Amino acid sequence: MLMEGMLVSLLLALRSHWALYLLAQPDTHGSIAYEYEKNSYPLALADVLAGNQADQALAFLQQPDPEADATLGIDLYSSFVLKLQIRKYFAFGDELDPAYRDRMFQAMAQLTATDPLEQEAASPRKFWSGSTDDCTTQVDCRNTDNLRAMRETSLYLIAEETGNEATRQIYKAHLERYVSTLLDIGMGEWDSPTYHGHTTTAYLNLYDFAQDPEVKQLAQSALDWLFHSAALKYWRGTWTGPVKRPGGTDAERFFWLYFGQGPSPETTSKDWIHGLTSDYRPPAEVMAIAQRQIPLPQEIRRTHPHYENWLPDRYGPAFYETLYLAHSFQLGSLLNGTGGDWQGFSLAVAQGQGVDQMRVEGGGQQAIAQYKNLLIWQGTAPPQLTLPAGTQTQVGDITFIETEQAWIALWRFDNGFALEIGESQTHGDFETFRDRVIKQSELQSQGPTLVLRGSLGKRLALRSQGEGRPTVWRDGQPVGWETE
Repeated sequence: MLMEGMLVSLLLALRSHWALYLLAQPDTHGSIAYEYEKNSYPLALADVLAGNQADQALAFLQQPDPEADATLGIDLYSSFVLKLQIRKYFAFGDELDPAYRDRMFQAMAQLTATDPLEQEAASPRKFWSGSTDDCTTQVDCRNTDNLRAMRETSLYLIAEETGNEATRQIYKAHLERYVSTLLDIGMGEWDSPTYHGHTTTAYLNLYDFAQDPEVKQLAQSALDWLFHSAALKYWRGTWTGPVKRPGGTDAERFFWLYFGQGPSPETTSKDWIHGLTSDYRPPAEVMAIAQRQIPLPQEIRRTHPHYENWLPDRYGPAFYETLYLAHSFQLGSLLNGTGGDWQGFSLAVAQGQGVDQMRVEGGGQQAIAQYKNLLIWQGTAPPQLTLPAGTQTQVGDITFIETEQAWIALWRFDNGFALEIGESQTHGDFETFRDRVIKQSELQSQGPTLVLRGSLGKRLALRSQGEGRPTVWRDGQPVGWETE
């Protein structure tokens, strides 16, 4: 165990050196207009940390912001900027000019004399030149999970540092409610490949700098949950699904710093600066999940809440997820598929050091049934499929795809498809998988119900209920999400 721990620490140190090298590369840091510090501050802080033209970087970090005249030239408005001002003040405070640090203190004391979210600003401030969600409050009023986390952790730490006890208690109560909800039902912005790291780094600030032991414990509980959720979706350097708010890649780059197991990123995650200067380390069991050093395969079934789960009648499950972690592939789905701002299907197969993924576009309203390595996908319109790279063969109505380590059997039908996936641990070799599927697997339509029999004897059935929750049977038994 000692040697294993030393190896984990060494690998983390190597990744940290690479991350710092990438962050400290730019010749210029960028702009401090609007909330653009979210891009420029991490680069300047990295230069200070690396000793790379540190005097120029510190001058950049301490220049007055003409848009922040209400807070002594210190920008404390945008949630993104607040998070970085916290890291600058607490982690790099000894590097700052004492007069500047004192001005930061005075500006923070002024901001949190009362709750700044309840105080009107003289005029709305923009987040970027064309933003339309500008706030009339003294601090960022936006309420996505990541923006709220950045605001609430930052204002708590500011109020604690400056002795504004009434405001500290307000934000301690906010944090207690948020973390208790997180541990109970999860987060509305669950597993987002764009935003999961932003929320996580906000709680790194709270963990590193909170003085109240109860608040520090809140931060650790939140971080343990956030890293555990990340460990399920991070695999071989890639963020897999299902996910809420898809479309980005920052989470996979940020969590690579901790989890590794994939190709080194060629572009930066600006959130690395928080991980590089934080004392938090994920629990060993979380690291084991992320690096798949656990007994495989594993099937995980969980729910996710409504986005605005704080509203009446919204405190409860809205998404029903099945996730199957195998040796050479990862298959995940949501009961009601993809829609709105969530992605409800994910198949990733091992390829080289990383993964290759199957893509499904379109299909209208959807219903999905999954039973470990079996899946039925049904929509109201034909989907467009992009298959993983591999050798394809057609046998009757089955398309076989032989990838580097995993093997896929695909059935297509009007407005949908079905999958069975095998690997050496279940079938030995591709030829055996293909032959067993041909002889034993079958996709049938029994009236409104689709039934898939797999080559290992499992049976999966799906009946769509329109806009309602689909009915799913596994080995003839109905799946009841409410009682599991």
